[in-house]
Amino acid sequence: MKAYVSIDLEGLPGIASTTMTTPDKTQFSTAVKIMSEVTDFISRKLLEAGFSEVYIADSHGLMTNVDYLTLPEGAYLIQGYPRPFSMLTMLDGSFSAALFIGYHAAAGTVRGFLDHTMSGRVFYEVFVNGVKASEFLINALYAREKGVPVILVAGDSHLKGEVETLSQNIVFVEMKRGLSRYAAVYPPLPVVLRELGKGVEEAVDRLRRKLEFKIHVHPPYDLTLRFRDSLVADVAEMTGAERLDAYTVRKTFTTAEGMLGFIEVLAYMGLGVEYLKNSIK
Repeated sequence: MKAYVSIDLEGLPGIASTTMTTPDKTQFSTAVKIMSEVTDFISRKLLEAGFSEVYIADSHGLMTNVDYLTLPEGAYLIQGYPRPFSMLTMLDGSFSAALFIGYHAAAGTVRGFLDHTMSGRVFYEVFVNGVKASEFLINALYAREKGVPVILVAGDSHLKGEVETLSQNIVFVEMKRGLSRYAAVYPPLPVVLRELGKGVEEAVDRLRRKLEFKIHVHPPYDLTLRFRDSLVADVAEMTGAERLDAYTVRKTFTTAEGMLGFIEVLAYMGLGVEYLKNSIK
């Protein structure tokens, strides 16, 4: 068996400030230590549970956050940005299960810590079939299409309701609780890892018992993107998306792969528009 782990940063314990989120920030080294320790723990736990290989997709920001030197034998690290399908690069039907670690609440979630969906700088809110969508939902739809069940999600407690409402049998492990966009509370890391370990054991047990890990959102996917800048919507409209208002476009997809790819392209375009605006003197 092979396991795929997509690990993000904002949903991890010990992360409560933007001073930790990028390499040029003052506390980024602390974030690297936390993310690397969680990666080492989840890798070892999955290997002990019987997986022969564990692929870790470093999935935050520039996607070079995990310390490669901390990996145990049997774990493989996917790093670098940009890359195909972002947080799920290399995911295919050869994997028996996927786990999403350190995930955060969807853009527009009250008190969700650093709540955003795919790109907080570009998208204000994202909806799929009328449902406010997080990275969990969009990535889980892509994983399902590849034939890989998502068996566990761990992160901000404000994501729990979405996981429980939109899926079935996926184990949720709370790693922190957002108090505001820039504040959170969490227990000591050993306590979080102990609960994560229990969650992995339960999720693997459900997988072995052949329980069905369902996502209650189905194609066609009606994707609605609301941007922070109307200029990005101007550009997005040229892709053939329907313009709903100054900030919003909509497009329908028959596949999750097509939808995720479109979101990624518009995220890159949005960053390009921002760069262009800042370059005009």
